[in-house]
Amino acid sequence: MVRIRDLSHIRIELLSFDSAGGVVRGLFYHTGEPATCVVLCHGYSSSKHNVDPLAFHLAADGYCAFAFDFLGHKLGASTGPLRAGADLVENALDAIALVRSLPAVKHIVLGGHSMGATAAIGAAVRSEAVEGAIVMATSLHRGSALTDNTMLSGLQNRAAYVDGASPAAIAKVMDANAVRIGEIAPRPVLVIAGSRDGLVGPTAVRELFDAASEPKTFEIVDANHTDCAERSRFVISRWLKARGFDNP
Repeated sequence: MVRIRDLSHIRIELLSFDSAGGVVRGLFYHTGEPATCVVLCHGYSSSKHNVDPLAFHLAADGYCAFAFDFLGHKLGASTGPLRAGADLVENALDAIALVRSLPAVKHIVLGGHSMGATAAIGAAVRSEAVEGAIVMATSLHRGSALTDNTMLSGLQNRAAYVDGASPAAIAKVMDANAVRIGEIAPRPVLVIAGSRDGLVGPTAVRELFDAASEPKTFEIVDANHTDCAERSRFVISRWLKARGFDNP
């Protein structure tokens, strides 16, 4: 017998807020009940669509999730250029400020994929409202990796999707944020690598994990770089519960 899960209780709302000279938009997934909210930051040249399946899964599990588009990432709905790489963290901090005001939000966990993961690290260090962090598919020293042809061509080929800061400028800010992962403690950190990630392999992600302070958790999921967030959904749900961020 096939069991069909009732998802009719999930609500999805469009939210927007001013940030770093532009307007950032995103989708808020919730059930209407007070719960932990996971704020999700997407990767370079992508949009919230890359983390939307994870957001929906978390809402189905009884959590809240907010997935937003960084400024300048024109696959999405936010308006205005990404004037500087540092504005990624400002966008994340303003997203945190927005969800703090929502009655359905009980606790806040900040998560991100690739570029968004480093923005999440930078924002978590600066915001006391963040009670935990989820870091997916990123590593230390990605700026220096620009000297590698694979990394360089990968970013430059997608530069047309981003209005504003250059790939090199963004990578520099990513490095500055990533090295601060140890400062998130004593709040818990979940670091996730994709076993088939050809851009940021598990060994590189493990080095970032080693730089983090306890309490910390390392997981490898069966994923490539692009689908790591979606394929991490069950690992993330288990970690949230284990760390006390249980659903209602």
